[in-house]
Amino acid sequence: MSEQDDLNELLNGAVDVATDMLSEHSEFAPFALAMQPDGEIFHLEPEEDDLEDDGQIVAALREGLREAALEGRWRAVAVVADVTVEDEEGQPMSAAIHIAMEHATGDPVTCTVPYAIEEEQVVLDELFAEPGDTVVFRRELVN
Repeated sequence: MSEQDDLNELLNGAVDVATDMLSEHSEFAPFALAMQPDGEIFHLEPEEDDLEDDGQIVAALREGLREAALEGRWRAVAVVADVTVEDEEGQPMSAAIHIAMEHATGDPVTCTVPYAIEEEQVVLDELFAEPGDTVVFRRELVN
């Protein structure tokens, strides 16, 4: 599979898991999906119970993914969070699923999928993507 295929598989998995959680709980805590070199995908959550906010959870997920990436355990990862999209004036516009994806050999990409919950159903809006940041597979750590 290509790098793009790997990221598409992670993206689809991330949206599916997040949508399931939103259907059940109307929100979700950050989580990660990680793809092994053989293509198997794992759903990961931080082990620490004392993390107080989503920022701490995302940082813990990234650190755990980075450590495993150094060992060659992952070829692609996605860190997924429930966020609020704001307009140009900083006013909340929509809730969204934020998916920061990285591949060991490709460019990182960040996708955002706005959503609404209507009558207990999650309604997804159009996805938008932009270049992401390399956090897990930073060159100085992986080489």
